[in-house]
Amino acid sequence: MDSLTHHNITVLFVEDNEMIRSLYRRLLTPRVKRFLTGANGQEGLELYKKYAPELIITDISMPVMDGLQMIGYIKNDNPEVKVIVMSAYSIKEYFLEAINLGVNGYLIKPVEASKLFALIDELAGNIMLKRELQEKELKRRQAEEKLKKSLEEKEILLKEVHHRVKNNMQIISSILKMQQRQVDDPRLREALEESQNRIRSMALVHENLYRTENLAKILFSNYVKAMANNLMHTYSQNQTSIRFEFDVEDVYMPLDVGIPCGLIINELLSNSFKYAFKGRDKGIISIRLKNLRADEYEMIVKDDGIGINGSFDIEKTKSLGMRIVTKLVQQIDGELNYDFSSGATFTIKFKI
Repeated sequence: MDSLTHHNITVLFVEDNEMIRSLYRRLLTPRVKRFLTGANGQEGLELYKKYAPELIITDISMPVMDGLQMIGYIKNDNPEVKVIVMSAYSIKEYFLEAINLGVNGYLIKPVEASKLFALIDELAGNIMLKRELQEKELKRRQAEEKLKKSLEEKEILLKEVHHRVKNNMQIISSILKMQQRQVDDPRLREALEESQNRIRSMALVHENLYRTENLAKILFSNYVKAMANNLMHTYSQNQTSIRFEFDVEDVYMPLDVGIPCGLIINELLSNSFKYAFKGRDKGIISIRLKNLRADEYEMIVKDDGIGINGSFDIEKTKSLGMRIVTKLVQQIDGELNYDFSSGATFTIKFKI
């Protein structure tokens, strides 16, 4: 005796013989979620449009519209619909046309119930598997969209954080500027100005991050040029003919490396502006950043100024700027070398 298997699908049964329709209504109704019947192809087509059944079982020879015509319309609308043909005719043309239409089974009447049940079980299993895969794909897409939306919201918040940090740093810089105007001591005024430059250097990082899509790394070439121009503006009263030469590769640096490198350049450029071109009306400062190999980089800041006394030892200097450079190089696990034979050249090798 056949063990009843229930399938969560809708089945449309199209047959012009009322007795056969009644028989299969009794046999198949307990096996499926919904069982629909039509007396001809036209009724079957209307029921399909209304209920979108996943499986259609149909006779061929029927009045008004035959089964093959109905299948043609339905398959044209949805090629994925499963179709079983049950016909009293084993006519070759019928069979070939049914195959061409993409039917999934062709049974000759009288049909053994066990064969029909086995075919329904197989097709229903395929339908349910596909439905499950579609549901999983839908859930995956929904989860992906939710994650995407969440990331977009976090990016907006992070951009706002960078924007506010930049604004706060600008406020601090402005306060130092106001304080500088009230100070008469030249050395103190200079120290306040240098502090402003350092703060602006860090603020530039947050401004660049706010304006770009990459919130974790900074495009170093843009950052260096913006910082150099800011310093040029700061020292323009004293140095009117200093020219920059840039040879900086487009490298995206993580913040824990980019900010120290920016501050190093800030200190070295400030020193060049203040000391390298005394008594001269022009000069060149060059900044280079090259990828040597894999994750190893070389950064060079050089000027063609008057140079530094040959006995200079960066490890023993009392210059705050040079001590900051030394500490920042250590922070990025870098290696610092310098040469004063022709101007001042500082070379820093480090890894990202």
